[in-house]
Amino acid sequence: MSPNEKKELERLKTLGIREDLPENLTIAIETFLQQAIIVGEYELDSMPGEYVENLLKAISEYTEYTDILMDLMNVLDDSIITEN
Repeated sequence: MSPNEKKELERLKTLGIREDLPENLTIAIETFLQQAIIVGEYELDSMPGEYVENLLKAISEYTEYTDILMDLMNVLDDSIITEN
């Protein structure tokens, strides 16, 4: 892991979730971030897809977050295309 990646991982550990978010969305974000930290700390190749799926499902329940959902979907599309 590069020094920049280590720095970003440490920053990720300090992030908080906005208090005005719905509970199910807060849980999905917290769980996703916790898993991302685990992936980084153990230098795993990927995270189980269920965490991403749960995050996307939670976000999709709220139309005010459609832009964020679409951005995440684009990142996933780009990631899949890059891997192949």
